[in-house]
Amino acid sequence: MRILPVDSRVNVQPGMRCLLTPLKVGVEKARTSFVRGDVALLASGGLICVFVQEVRSDRPLNPLGKVDEGLELFEEMRPGDSVRLSLSGPPVAGQVDPTQ
Repeated sequence: MRILPVDSRVNVQPGMRCLLTPLKVGVEKARTSFVRGDVALLASGGLICVFVQEVRSDRPLNPLGKVDEGLELFEEMRPGDSVRLSLSGPPVAGQVDPTQ
């Protein structure tokens, strides 16, 4: 959360949209099967992947969460589109407020 906000370009892959980030973390609780709306991190490349359909990945990814609303925005993304990842809503306890 400390790296947010992050500006990135969209990389379109079959069944998913990927965003390059500066994250450098190891693999934990990785899996290879994902369903529509899942969000995961490819640790080896720092890619955050949003799945727009059911996908079985060749590489294990760390699950991060799920898209509750607005998945259609990811479905409409095209290669090279600009995206800004940022926090929405009030800061969570113990979290750094990126606006300060």
